[in-house]
Amino acid sequence: MALKSILNNKIRSLLTMLGIIIGVASVIAIVASIQGTTKLQRLQYEAMGANRIDVYAWGAKNKDWKDFEEYLDSLDEVAAWSPQSQYWDWQNGGVQYRSKKMDSNSSDNGYLQMYFVNEHYGEVTSMSISAGRDLTEADCKSRARVCVIGETLRKYFFGAMSPIGQELRIGGKSFEIVGVYAGKYGGKLNTNDQMLIMPYTLQSLMMSSQGMSDHQYIIKAENAEDIQTLTEQTLPEFMQPRCEANGGYFSAYSNSQSQKQQEASSNLMALLGGGIASISLLVGGIGIMNIMLVSVTERTREIGVRLAIGATAREVLMQFLIEAVVLGCMGGAIGILLATGSSYLITGWMDVPYTFDPMINIVSFAFAALTGVIFGYFPARRAARLDPIEAVRHE
Repeated sequence: MALKSILNNKIRSLLTMLGIIIGVASVIAIVASIQGTTKLQRLQYEAMGANRIDVYAWGAKNKDWKDFEEYLDSLDEVAAWSPQSQYWDWQNGGVQYRSKKMDSNSSDNGYLQMYFVNEHYGEVTSMSISAGRDLTEADCKSRARVCVIGETLRKYFFGAMSPIGQELRIGGKSFEIVGVYAGKYGGKLNTNDQMLIMPYTLQSLMMSSQGMSDHQYIIKAENAEDIQTLTEQTLPEFMQPRCEANGGYFSAYSNSQSQKQQEASSNLMALLGGGIASISLLVGGIGIMNIMLVSVTERTREIGVRLAIGATAREVLMQFLIEAVVLGCMGGAIGILLATGSSYLITGWMDVPYTFDPMINIVSFAFAALTGVIFGYFPARRAARLDPIEAVRHE
């Protein structure tokens, strides 16, 4: 009977459900997009390397940095480490293969990341070789002009051709490609796949001493439990006084700390966004109450006849309450379908992973049904309390 009543007034019922539909769809779409962003951030952190610690410092003497590297080798809490000094291409020679070139300081194709590292770089950053080999200790000791490139450079310069053994021009000098790192971001432009590494012993050959004043290291902790001790005590206690003695600075931080902060911020944004969008559900509930009151007024005579031939007040109340709940449930179901499609499109447009969260769908549907109960109760109660004689007389 509830469905028949709704179908007899299709347009009015659809307009009544519109607030519920928009409310449910908005809540799910907002939460899904924020969850997709959070998932992308988590994947990016994981791609950067497990148990990773980044060190950035300047001001210490060359001897101090050699002592620091020996100190890292002596620590049981350190599984591996590598310098990561960025190659500043001041003359913007970029990277060139034959006639094709990628500028290092231009945003046309995304910024190119070029680093001087040691043989442990792949381990500390969780990079895996997809072709060729990684840098070796022998490459660093002999100052070999070799490089390992990321997936973006491989696709950009070589396409389907193998890059192993080919030569790139970097800063006007020839480098042999010995390996390719597997892409973590699909080889897209302007991601960490757009990178190139060279032996750290070539830094003084490629750059002036002015560009070598700062020092960056990536350290892989043996266990996640060692990260806090290393970043807050072990590393700063050894190196911070040496840097500050020359007016410098020392910083050691872990991406796991940043990840927790960003996830907490994303959860708060999801809560706020969902709360704001849920206002539409309130508006939709008011719409249900309004149309149910109109329905009671229109069907006063029908209600009177039912009461006169033996229907109880409870049965009349349930009839109209079920109508309101069906409106809420239908609006919730349509809203979920709409949200699923829109969430998929929105996350695709934002270039973040699509995340289907069954719990937010269940909660949204339950809230839509509850809205029908809450806002449908008053009109249903009003119908149940009608005087049968006065109701039958109503025109």
